[in-house]
Amino acid sequence: MYYAGLQAKIKEANPLAKFVPCSAHSLNLVGTNAVDCCTQAVLFFNLLQNVYTFFTGSTHRWKVLNASVKGLSETRWSARDDACQSLNKNCGILNKLNNLETAFLSIFWGQILHRFNLTSKKLQAVNIDLGVVCELYKSLITYIIDLRSDKNYEYFKQCAIEKSKIKQFQSCTKRLKIRKQFFDEGPSKETTVEYSDFKVKTYFVILDQLRSQLEKRNEKYENLLKNYNFFFKLTEMTSIKVRKNAEILQNEYKDDLSTLFANECVHFRSHLLSIGDEAPKTIQDMCGFLRKNDLIGMYPYIDVDISQNAIMYSSERLSDLAIMNIESDVTAKIEFDDIINEFATLQSRRKI
Repeated sequence: MYYAGLQAKIKEANPLAKFVPCSAHSLNLVGTNAVDCCTQAVLFFNLLQNVYTFFTGSTHRWKVLNASVKGLSETRWSARDDACQSLNKNCGILNKLNNLETAFLSIFWGQILHRFNLTSKKLQAVNIDLGVVCELYKSLITYIIDLRSDKNYEYFKQCAIEKSKIKQFQSCTKRLKIRKQFFDEGPSKETTVEYSDFKVKTYFVILDQLRSQLEKRNEKYENLLKNYNFFFKLTEMTSIKVRKNAEILQNEYKDDLSTLFANECVHFRSHLLSIGDEAPKTIQDMCGFLRKNDLIGMYPYIDVDISQNAIMYSSERLSDLAIMNIESDVTAKIEFDDIINEFATLQSRRKI
């Protein structure tokens, strides 16, 4: 893919720069693409918005529902979760809509969006790192795969029937089935079989689209994490594997990491093993561990590496940059040379 904006300019200045898409926003895009994947899904969310618009158009109608319906939002998918949950709580609305498809999708989407909404909130945590992001995306992928079964479909269908009191989909068609008769049997018998393609053309399509989009976005995070992943498994890997992975990372950042980086990682692994169960597991915890115990002098290159990894997901840093941009008239008057020199002195690492 070709980029011509800010990302391209930064890449031009530093080809090793890594860009991490916002995981919460990516999850929103997963839901957006899934909603547009089939007709029934589009109609369902249009219906939710129309119901909301209808009842908010009159104070009398709004009082009848006690303000219990919710509207949609293009950018905030938790609003769609709220809308589904509110529709599920109003059985009377579902009965008046008189549609098994609507009842099914309200329950089905309600459960999925509830999990997506809670996961999205976790992805917005200040102390999250790429390892946790990949774990959360994988958990959603497994969740979607588990839902894609005939048993789960029948579960949602039965729940929809109980809630709406309707036993057939509107798209249900009747098909004439004729069983072939043998020569010694009586006249052939014709039977009518009810058939609905809702499962194949709606239920499975939505789940397949969700899975595809989740896997596509998770792959990007996996690729970003690939070179750093061994930090999350230091105590689980052998010293040989740790050394090999560290050498790969060092070769990619030759100007930043010394050839002693691999040996430093092996020692750090031994250090963590000596601590036992209290050893830090996440990148954020490792950063805190090195500073709390004044170990940066022992593991200078590990500190540089995991600190940069942690910065990729620091919302506090993004907030600071936003404030600097907002107060640009003030920052424009600040002399940065002394600050830069002081920072460079503190952060410099002498290669041996």
